[in-house]
Amino acid sequence: MKKSGRREAILDCVIDILATRGLAGVTHRAVDDAAGLPRGSSTYYFPKKAALLLAASDHLAAMLEKDCDDLQIGFAEAVATGGMDEAVAYVARELVSYADASRPLFLARMELTLASTRQDDLAGVGERLTAAARRPIAFFFGLIADRRQEFPIETCAGLIDGIGLMHAVGQGPRLTTDQVTAVFRSIL
Repeated sequence: MKKSGRREAILDCVIDILATRGLAGVTHRAVDDAAGLPRGSSTYYFPKKAALLLAASDHLAAMLEKDCDDLQIGFAEAVATGGMDEAVAYVARELVSYADASRPLFLARMELTLASTRQDDLAGVGERLTAAARRPIAFFFGLIADRRQEFPIETCAGLIDGIGLMHAVGQGPRLTTDQVTAVFRSIL
């Protein structure tokens, strides 16, 4: 395995461990085992646990940002072919599908965000991950609101994000297209 492939495999495993076992489950040994790598491999790339978590948060933020870029392209195509109503329906479907398929990313994000409030060496991680996760929602609200200053974009993005997070941690109902569409339509 190439070094770049090994590093990415390590970071993917950190995200998986965060989602399944929480922050306490992330050890260099657990990561090496999960990645199927020789012991000491993750320590070679990330000598301290904080470095491992910072790199995992950067990796997770990049994944969230790429997903946002893909969603924006699909939104533009939906607007061009079906108009705003079709674009709203597209975004609602995609957000619900993403919330279901990306539960591990939600959980890893929550673990890292909570850790960033308690550990100085992870300061700023929570804000970066929240911004990356909410970016697509805020983007669509901004387009739909036609950049009206009085519209509380951050509040609506937080509402949808919060519903998804509560479902991911098993404390709320599944996000539905009707919920997302209702929030979007309140802007229109």
